[in-house]
Amino acid sequence: MKIRLDRDRHESLLDQTRDQIISALHAGLMRRGDRLPSLRQVSGLSRLNVKTVMRIYAQLQQEGLVVLRRGSGAFLAVHDPGGFEPAQAVSLGRLLRRHLDEAAGMSLTPATYAALVQRLVSRSVLKDRSVAVLECNEEQVRLYSKELTTRIGVKAHPILLENLSGRSETSILRACSIVAVTDFHVKEGSEIAKRFHKPLVRVRLRRDYLPAIMEASRRGRLTMIVSSTAFVPAFKRALGLLGLQREHLDRIAELVKEYKVVRIVVGLPLHMDGRAGAEAEAARRFGAAVAARTGLPVDFVDERWTTLEAERTLRALGSRAGRVRERADAVAASLLLRTWLDRRRP
Repeated sequence: MKIRLDRDRHESLLDQTRDQIISALHAGLMRRGDRLPSLRQVSGLSRLNVKTVMRIYAQLQQEGLVVLRRGSGAFLAVHDPGGFEPAQAVSLGRLLRRHLDEAAGMSLTPATYAALVQRLVSRSVLKDRSVAVLECNEEQVRLYSKELTTRIGVKAHPILLENLSGRSETSILRACSIVAVTDFHVKEGSEIAKRFHKPLVRVRLRRDYLPAIMEASRRGRLTMIVSSTAFVPAFKRALGLLGLQREHLDRIAELVKEYKVVRIVVGLPLHMDGRAGAEAEAARRFGAAVAARTGLPVDFVDERWTTLEAERTLRALGSRAGRVRERADAVAASLLLRTWLDRRRP
């Protein structure tokens, strides 16, 4: 993952950093304990003073998003519901195996036992509990509230952040048991939870959701059926924040409009044995961000041999060594497009 910050954007450097980290988290590109880019890496890419980046990381540590370890760097500290510390995982594994063995002695299958535990927990722990769900747009706040009610059985109350001062919203916050927010609104949620003396929990999209959206966008135009389009700009921004410079995406969008582009082709730099490594994953993220920014379908083409073929072609035409290096990428791109066109011919 790369973090690029821009002083010219209206969002603060802190907000830009937070959004990029959380976007990577939601896209499944990072997990708890993963190391973040170093201070020098961020300052170098963003042309910022190292001390400025240090202050940003320190603030994110106060928010609970980052952990700074002397001599080691910055690490993601957001709790991952799907993961446990090693020692904790071992203890939980032993506990679960013992319970499953006892359940088997009573002729209960693991699936039946799990269903009984879930039902018991829902009835005993969550009975009469209510959750105030805070979000910035109608689409997501109602979706999260419905999911919490359907899956867990709690009484969920959707509240828009812009309506927090309303009389009915204040009454709900006073009466609720828990305040729930997404990672993008932890700061506002923490303030509200503290003011009303309520515990704060974070809700998050399933880890495979954004990757599934990205994969679908690669197969063609993606249509999302929603009740409100207010969240779409923020959703597109989240897809486009995965370490990419906004000016690059804006320039691509300008070219798409200028040349009336209907489809985009991106080279996929696989290893020579066909495996997809870090560069291929970066290319896929780039393609997903371009698709989100332009609304166009993005196709990926294996580019393992295009650069070599481009250099051979230029040398055969008598180009000097320096000229070969300068023009190789442009020629490789044309070869990539030719490969894509050849595959589409009947």
